[in-house]
Amino acid sequence: MRLGASYFGNRILKHVREDMEKMLYDGCNLVIHTMSEHDITYHSQTMVDIVKVSREVGLEVFLDPWGVGRVFGGESFSTIVKLFPESRQRLSFAEGEIKVNKACLNAKIFKDKMLHWLELAAYTGAEGIFWDEPHLFYGEFTDLFGKTRIIWACTCPTCKDIFKNCYGYEMPLDLTEDVIEFRQSTILNFLEYLSNISSKKGLKNAVCVFPVSKPKYGIYQWEKVVKMKNIDVFGSDPYWFSYNEHVEDYVGKTSREVVQLCEKYQKEPQIWIQGFKVPEGKEEEVSTAIKVAFDSGVRNIATWCFEGGACMTYISSDRPEMVWDIISKEYKELRKIIS
Repeated sequence: MRLGASYFGNRILKHVREDMEKMLYDGCNLVIHTMSEHDITYHSQTMVDIVKVSREVGLEVFLDPWGVGRVFGGESFSTIVKLFPESRQRLSFAEGEIKVNKACLNAKIFKDKMLHWLELAAYTGAEGIFWDEPHLFYGEFTDLFGKTRIIWACTCPTCKDIFKNCYGYEMPLDLTEDVIEFRQSTILNFLEYLSNISSKKGLKNAVCVFPVSKPKYGIYQWEKVVKMKNIDVFGSDPYWFSYNEHVEDYVGKTSREVVQLCEKYQKEPQIWIQGFKVPEGKEEEVSTAIKVAFDSGVRNIATWCFEGGACMTYISSDRPEMVWDIISKEYKELRKIIS
């Protein structure tokens, strides 16, 4: 049974140790440390020390490329897209070249940067990598006349060349069935490339996809991810507050789908529980979500994030201490059941 939470609160080692000890005491045996572009630039040795401390305390450690290239989940800025504008995703505007602040998954510059990120990740001694919500840009644009257009990426020269080689004709600007398939394949190929290298470095690979299997989110056929050779853990994050859904129905449905696929391919299912932006008076729903995930057969449950997001105004729960107390209580109860 793995029970954990993400952590990005600070980089002061003595405080990190205290927090890791608290996580262990509060029922966790897993921590997902974020490692942003800022971290690999200015905190490289600090991240090595943080992983070491976490493992000394008794926690299993996964590292998350938090907001790297702005193509993974996370509230972290990217310098890659600023320093290398040619690596950015190009939007599907016929009027001219418009780019978005997200890296193209086919750009060699970005792939090289990810290899550099993986080098440090392996050097830290962490057990694995958590590939969080890899995605391409999708949006809807309303013009002056009130007409809504679907805008997507990427239509850069590299992606256009790959598309033409795959389908035998020029990439269209409409979101056609071939474009939808191509966007998914782009993400899948990127994941397979990274997970293969990660695995060779002795790291496990965990992937989290959006809880909605629709084309606009990029990956809409989850099975194609689960069946990848070097994907060890597959999961999703049914954040019911974020999607304005009913907690039992939403968490239950997503958990069952994840478990079913993982059983088919003998992978480990993981479900993420929303512990951020929890409204006042709704804290008990976090308890319900954990119970539902467990009852669905999930034995790897993680919470985003440590202490209810208290360290960050943007995602903090209204009463973060209460949220974390509930998570801790549920984790401790689950550990009793399993033991």
